[in-house]
Amino acid sequence: MCFVSSACGDSGGRADSASATSATTTATDGPGGTTALPTTTEVPTGSDAGTATDSATVASTDATVTSSSSSSTGADASCLDTPPPGFAGPTDPSCAAQPQVGTFTPVLEWNHPSWASFPTSDQILMSPVVVSLDGDATPDVAFITYVFGDHYGPGVLRAMSGDGSKEIFNVGDHEVCGHSGIAAGDIDGDGLVELVAVDLAGGLRAFEHDGTLKWTSAAYDLHCASCPGIADFDGDGSPEVFAGSVILNADGSERGVGEYGSGFRTSLAADIDGDGEQELVVGNAAYNSMGEAEWTNMESDGSPGVADFTGDGVPEIVVSSGGTVRLQDNTGAVLWTATVPGGGGGAPTIADYDGDGEPETGVAGSEYYVVFDTDGTLMWQAVISETESATGSVVYDFEGDGIADVVHADENRVWVFSGTDGAVKMEFPGHGSATQIESPAIADVDGDGQIEIVFGNNQFYDPAAPTGISVIGDEQMSWRPGRQIWNQYAYSITNVADDGTIPAVPAANWELYNNYRSGDLSPADGTAAPDVVLEASICQYQCSDTALQLWVNVGNAGASPLSAGATIEVYGDMGGQETLLASQPFLEVLDPGQYATAIGFMIDAAGYDGLSVRAVAGEEECKLDNNEVAISPPFCNPPR
Repeated sequence: MCFVSSACGDSGGRADSASATSATTTATDGPGGTTALPTTTEVPTGSDAGTATDSATVASTDATVTSSSSSSTGADASCLDTPPPGFAGPTDPSCAAQPQVGTFTPVLEWNHPSWASFPTSDQILMSPVVVSLDGDATPDVAFITYVFGDHYGPGVLRAMSGDGSKEIFNVGDHEVCGHSGIAAGDIDGDGLVELVAVDLAGGLRAFEHDGTLKWTSAAYDLHCASCPGIADFDGDGSPEVFAGSVILNADGSERGVGEYGSGFRTSLAADIDGDGEQELVVGNAAYNSMGEAEWTNMESDGSPGVADFTGDGVPEIVVSSGGTVRLQDNTGAVLWTATVPGGGGGAPTIADYDGDGEPETGVAGSEYYVVFDTDGTLMWQAVISETESATGSVVYDFEGDGIADVVHADENRVWVFSGTDGAVKMEFPGHGSATQIESPAIADVDGDGQIEIVFGNNQFYDPAAPTGISVIGDEQMSWRPGRQIWNQYAYSITNVADDGTIPAVPAANWELYNNYRSGDLSPADGTAAPDVVLEASICQYQCSDTALQLWVNVGNAGASPLSAGATIEVYGDMGGQETLLASQPFLEVLDPGQYATAIGFMIDAAGYDGLSVRAVAGEEECKLDNNEVAISPPFCNPPR
């Protein structure tokens, strides 16, 4: 049996090109449409079963069921092992999903509070990174710990497996600053990731993937809490390392040092002028690949972020500085300035917070987490507990509803706020921190197909607070999938590949995603949504009522890419009682109008009154009544 949008034996044509011996049933949700019957299938031997990633219920679907009749003698058996190919289909440009406030049920997946190696060093006051250290594509977590009360003293560089099951290395004898940031990436082209951190002398140190010291730079008076980054500024295939206004070559030698601002310890790399080379961007200046100023506006220095706010394909720069947030164009001209209610403000995070298709800016201030609209007007504010008010935040569309939810860790809570109005979606009390330059990381840290929130803890304000590193997820496993990497504080999706390599000429993040410090792979298209549809066919070669081979093409008829996949489930109906016979994850990203190469199922249909095949999307869809294909007996046509 075949499951696809082509008939069995057809070498890849659409269902509507089936031979005269094929019977086609189409399910539609439009007026006058016909309705297909339900179908059930079982995963082929050796296939991995998946679980539904969304709680949405589904009804009947846009789908095609094709049945090709032939006898086993002389029949075309190509459909037994050749999946029908993908194809293009219609789309609905009006497909949209309304913003929703979901229910979050956070659970502590693991916490590692102490170590036998350097046991008194158990405090974390920096942003952890998530990356595969040994190149096996399994995520790991790297971070720096310090001894309570001495975060400006020597730290211990540590790494653990992403599931919390083992310690990978603990390096405490190389004078790394106790609350330095970390950048992770392959800087020498050996296929393995290196780690870079700030040392007590104000220089940078690079470590191999196993914690072995690689090099030590000269001293540059970098602040202890500076957050390094990795980028290929000149596009020659050999990445550079940067921190503040300092740019180093991949071997640690000096390349250039800027003379104006340092980005308040959080500078970034981006090609802001479109010349093919990235600039080092700080709060009040932009430097070329050699550290020479391309411009300075002589404004106060501050923490930068970059995105396209005017919709012209040219990026603007957001700067959080001294209780204000300002927007600058790519030449440094100030476009607007806003005041942070209550003062303060850490590094900016940029995303489509309200689903309107345009970027907004969020910062954590001394009293409130605040979000400013595209034009600088205040959208909303939410009460947080801050003193230093230098912390950052990250965003992620956990529910797939087009809304960028805010993740912020303050002095005693980890919060998730709705991007639309700041409503509390999650309040997790198992956290403590002095909140300096840090933020959680967002990644699928254990490879389970669900995004997690990774953060460090310290007892600066509360001796009863947790220590060490923590990971929380959703108890209902309802959060969308995501990347297995978050490699630096100045993170944007295109600055690093999934394997930790650094692109020589990265795609402009503002053109693809238009966000900053977001792990969300969804495009910046507001409330536009995907629409999962199915087309299926039954192969009659050696087919009987009790043995079916099916193929199914998963398609997207919506207005936005399907980025979180789906689970394809097959049920059997016996006397009105449904039984799940098989399920299989579909993990491809589908653009609107795209149908993927078919996936196959082998099932035993004996005794069932009907079979149904359903698609459960991993994100919000614009339609929920077109995700099912039904088949009624006899499931196979008798031979001619």
